[in-house]
Amino acid sequence: MTPYFKKLSAALSTRSAADMFTVIDTLLPGFTTKNVLAPIRPEWLGYKDLDDMKKAFLPGALEGYIHEGKLYAVPPIASVFSLYINKNHFKEAGLDPEKDYPRTWEDIAKVGQKLVKRQGSTITREAFDFAMHSSAWTMWYMEALTRQHGGSILDAAGKKCTANSEAGVKAMEVRSMYARKHKISDPTVSVGTNALPADDVPKGRVSMFISHAGSVAQFGPKVMEHIKVVPFPQVNPAKPVSIVYGFALAVNPHIPEAKQKAVHDLIKHVMANPKEWYDKTSYPFPSADFLQLPGMEVAKKTRYLDVFVGDIKTGVFVTRSPHFIEIADAMHRAMERVVLKGEEPKKSLDQACTDIDRALAKK
Repeated sequence: MTPYFKKLSAALSTRSAADMFTVIDTLLPGFTTKNVLAPIRPEWLGYKDLDDMKKAFLPGALEGYIHEGKLYAVPPIASVFSLYINKNHFKEAGLDPEKDYPRTWEDIAKVGQKLVKRQGSTITREAFDFAMHSSAWTMWYMEALTRQHGGSILDAAGKKCTANSEAGVKAMEVRSMYARKHKISDPTVSVGTNALPADDVPKGRVSMFISHAGSVAQFGPKVMEHIKVVPFPQVNPAKPVSIVYGFALAVNPHIPEAKQKAVHDLIKHVMANPKEWYDKTSYPFPSADFLQLPGMEVAKKTRYLDVFVGDIKTGVFVTRSPHFIEIADAMHRAMERVVLKGEEPKKSLDQACTDIDRALAKK
């Protein structure tokens, strides 16, 4: 993801982007403030206005794509992160995957001691793993952990880094404790890449992994026979917080109006069949009537749609800033210093905030 985001940003800044392209909600502030996206025209999509269009989508689904009252992208995907567990590994360890799956981050550490496999002091199968491949994934994880502890990456005005607060330090301690403290994770064992970040799951190299709804389709039915998806782990399950995000279709503002209208026709066509989108991708489609579509009751049981929708209901969008990529990169470096080098979380987050505040000071 991160390489694509950077390439898209470069293409937009040099006016070499395609007529229509995919954006993710986290990048919208960086684009809308630079006028590199054309406002979406709801009337060209068959709606009376933006308020009318909102009624056709799940509550809040469009909010991550609105800037100063205008919509700048249309999302065919609403996604969250949930916990994937290997049922065979659980049974092999004497655990019941239906009852013993983790609800909290501490639970992961406890059951992880039964799931991890070692040869001497070397981990040959991780009990649990956080993805290390991408700053975007690092931000999703850290944002969720920080918010669960009552903090945020930036202050309310978006002008100052607060990731080094007590909440942020606790979040980083959770992020690193499986590798550093509990020894049930080893980043060097992972084979995940930008293209296939969750690839350790189908290969059986990890027993528990946090991934998005699309992994159901990526793994395929045969692998999913041995996988169970459960809600995103919490600090306090009574007050759940998860992260919601989405990919959306946007329009190049530098093409003629007639071509922009044609692109809207294409968006309308692409968005016309939510069931087909879901069948091919496993991502929840954010239309208001999505759960009432034919086959959704079966999907709740066989593709864990009920779990994903449950996490969407407790989901919040990540930090909003035109400098998201720089913030994410700084947080990723901070995470690597702690997880890979053993640096103290507070010290590493202090450095991250120095880097982030420097980025925020740019005009």
